[in-house]
Amino acid sequence: MIHTDAQASGAPAGEADPAEPLTAAREGTRILHRYGRLNIVNTAGATSSPRPNARATPTTETHITVIDPAELNRIERLGLAAFQLRNSADYMRAKQDRIRADEAWDMDRSCTDVPPPRSSPRRAPDAVSSPPAERSPGSPGAGTARPLTATPIATAAGDQTGEPVGHAAPAMPTSGFMEGSIAIGLVIVEGPTADLQFTAAERTKVVAEVQNGLSWYATTNPAADLTFSYDIRIVRISTPANPAAADLEALWRDSAMGQLGYTPNFDGVYEFVDDLREFHGTRWSYCAFVTKYPLSDFAYSSVGGPRLVLSYDNDGWGPDNLDRVFAHETGHIFGCPDEYAASGCGCGGAWGRFGAPNGNCDSCAPDSMTCLMRSNSFEMCRYTPSHIGWGRGVAGNPVLVQGDFGQAGNFELVVPSAFAGMTHLWRDNDAPGLPWREPTQIAQAIGRIDALTMIQSRLAAPGALEVIARTGTSLVFLWRDSGSSLRWHEPTQLVNGAAGMPSLIHSRFGRLGTFELLVPAPDVGLLYLSRDNDVAGYPWSRPVLVAANLGRVDSVSLIQSSFGAGGLGAGNLEAVASVGGRLVHLYRADDGLWRTSVVFAEGTAGNPVLVQSQFGRIGNFEVVAPSAAGGLVHLWRDNDASGFPWSAPRVFATELGHVDTVTMIQSSFDRHLEVVARVGDRLYAMARTSSGTFDWLPPSRIF
Repeated sequence: MIHTDAQASGAPAGEADPAEPLTAAREGTRILHRYGRLNIVNTAGATSSPRPNARATPTTETHITVIDPAELNRIERLGLAAFQLRNSADYMRAKQDRIRADEAWDMDRSCTDVPPPRSSPRRAPDAVSSPPAERSPGSPGAGTARPLTATPIATAAGDQTGEPVGHAAPAMPTSGFMEGSIAIGLVIVEGPTADLQFTAAERTKVVAEVQNGLSWYATTNPAADLTFSYDIRIVRISTPANPAAADLEALWRDSAMGQLGYTPNFDGVYEFVDDLREFHGTRWSYCAFVTKYPLSDFAYSSVGGPRLVLSYDNDGWGPDNLDRVFAHETGHIFGCPDEYAASGCGCGGAWGRFGAPNGNCDSCAPDSMTCLMRSNSFEMCRYTPSHIGWGRGVAGNPVLVQGDFGQAGNFELVVPSAFAGMTHLWRDNDAPGLPWREPTQIAQAIGRIDALTMIQSRLAAPGALEVIARTGTSLVFLWRDSGSSLRWHEPTQLVNGAAGMPSLIHSRFGRLGTFELLVPAPDVGLLYLSRDNDVAGYPWSRPVLVAANLGRVDSVSLIQSSFGAGGLGAGNLEAVASVGGRLVHLYRADDGLWRTSVVFAEGTAGNPVLVQSQFGRIGNFEVVAPSAAGGLVHLWRDNDASGFPWSAPRVFATELGHVDTVTMIQSSFDRHLEVVARVGDRLYAMARTSSGTFDWLPPSRIF
């Protein structure tokens, strides 16, 4: 038996050595790569969320037993050898000193093509939303295909000792979006002469580079729950190289597909990819050809699949950059457009699962940023996660505002992404059906965001979206301008020493109105800060501790009310704080002192949201918070009655079960209270009618 140690490697942090078979995978691990019975796992588990551009760091040392080396087949040996190569000092040094790092890709055209259609689909396509059940290879019902791992080198004479797989897989879309399980057919195509053949070390290098590139995807967004299952074929054909061939790919591809027992044209590629998915029981599949034959471009792929093609020498980028080139081409497989100027890209279009525009195209974006689809970098711009279809993976608290964009005023929603940065969605309130539009990813360089707050300010018309995000104990500030580009600006550090969920408002103090911020302190009470928008540079005040008598505060919601407004008064600051499952009201009047008012609810289990509504003569206070018993609880304060009594709690949306966080506004739609709640990695919207019995409408999933 072999015992291996997880060392500092070229792998993303947390990735450990090949483990036992899937059925014996240890608790707390997540399988990233499957090579037959051999698994490479992420010891950090599915909840880790490293930054998308994080450099490799040492893994935690573990001891994992793998199968007897005498029983490893070709694919398992290659998978293990590739991981061991990635752990070598030379490999890590090459990644540390990567040539041409961050340079824009220099292809003189787009590296995508449109594959020919299938000449005769074998079955009608199934719905993308209903993929085949994910099964372990070899399990009952895993398909009629022969074991894909059984085929060794296929020679020019055609003397395969293994047998080709069967052809019973359905002709489904092969790569709709990058979530769940993915089967990959890695085909190394060799020719009859030494210059067209791969050494054993080069074969291992190819597998290691593919493994490294796909590990980046898997660890960038653990919520996507990516697992890659491999079939590796080494095919040697007798066709000589011919740089003058009319179709440089077909010259070797058709012979290779014939060697593998498939139709010797592009139909064979579709057949192979279908069989990969059928055998491995995965959601998606695609294949990758790596060769030393002359190519029209050193790397290219078809948007949406089914295949990509790489040259081993990787043109001027070299084999040490195969991982990023492979990741770039895999991006195309799952819907991403090119972003480098020479590709002829444009900033419009509707790409990928969510139909997002290509807003980072070098040719037209005024502030294009480093991104894998633009340059030699393991980073993503804000559009790429939408293009590859990362629809899962929200965390933290959503924040909803009704903005001044559109005739009716669109809903703008931000929520921390599970992997890094935040996700921005908006509801088009001028369109029939009030559709929620594309999610875009913002500020991934911040890393994981724990909580955030957002307003639309009044400093322009329409105003900018202003966000304060907490990551760890730090608060950062970022904003989206209201010009035609709707550009999000780079975040700036605001203050350290914060905790919990913050709350930001644009008050009526001063000529232009100050920004007022409350955020829980790490130990007791709240930190209060303000930004003077009447002074050049918009300086923020130093944080001041208030309401220390509350003890440890989990979250807070802040408004400026109509109480105290009039004359010289601009209105009290009013807040509701969550303290150990209790909701506490506090306020600050014109004298500047914060006072605790009353504990008005218990049994909550998440952040409260406070608004002053248009109900009643003065305007009642409305509060929504997650209930410890499940669903949400709504309370309101009658501001027209003596003593300002709070109502009894009204529970609703219990069908959601445990709700993690919530946000609420009163919209212009017949004064409805509008709520968005996060349950796990899903977002649900609901509203309360404004007349009659004031019923809460059933929640509907929006993300």
